[in-house]
Amino acid sequence: MEFDWQSFVEPDPESELRGVVGYLHPSQYRTVPRVLWHTRKIEAQLAESGGLVGYALRAKLAQKKFWAVAAWESDEPLQNFVESNPHAEVRMTLKREMKESWFQRFDVSGEEVPLTIDDALDRV
Repeated sequence: MEFDWQSFVEPDPESELRGVVGYLHPSQYRTVPRVLWHTRKIEAQLAESGGLVGYALRAKLAQKKFWAVAAWESDEPLQNFVESNPHAEVRMTLKREMKESWFQRFDVSGEEVPLTIDDALDRV
């Protein structure tokens, strides 16, 4: 399943933004519904987060694999999001149930937005 780019701000094409791409791979299928449930809570948080340019999601449920990509105006609003609930709480709650998980930050220009999962993965 692909969840297309959701835009919140139209960036100046000349601007330098902070991108982040993440990957989650739960170790058991029973965790997949919880990841989906928590994703909805985090999407609500994203919608209210200042400094978010936009984001996209991908889920391969049969393989228990999830990806997210987002662009932020700078590191500060990204870090505020990461450290705030529900994201911070969900991160700690699901941490032990992941076979693998990671997040990578990267620089991206305003003209490169919207981002795709594949574009972001090619950068890291």
